[in-house]
Amino acid sequence: MAELQLQMLLEEKIPSGKRALIESDQNLAQVTDFCEDNYIQATDKRKALEETKAHTTQPLASAAYQINALANKVLHLLDIQASQLRRMESSINHLSQTVDIHKEKVARRKIGILTTNKNTSRTHKIIATCKYGAPCKVYSKTF
Repeated sequence: MAELQLQMLLEEKIPSGKRALIESDQNLAQVTDFCEDNYIQATDKRKALEETKAHTTQPLASAAYQINALANKVLHLLDIQASQLRRMESSINHLSQTVDIHKEKVARRKIGILTTNKNTSRTHKIIATCKYGAPCKVYSKTF
């Protein structure tokens, strides 16, 4: 889902917003030229100034709106990319932990190879026998 949004932003929405902003810039340049010529040629400067205000209000508002819309699209793009980076960071951390665990297992195996088994010979307990080979009963005095 995020990949689709990212692709749409990169391929469609941001370039179209950029084109609209360029068109708005060109329109503002034309309005500026018209207003400048009108002001220079006008005999009543106050009336020319009021006409300039009237002509420039809508194109400036349009340009401001387009700048805001494009900025919001870029912020959305950055949010998506930040989210992707967080997921990648999480995956990398998981892989790093897996590698560390594997390295520790290998090191423990190498240590285990260096150890030797302790040879312990187990002997039977020595039991006192009576004259006929049968174990004797041991009596203890209790008071």
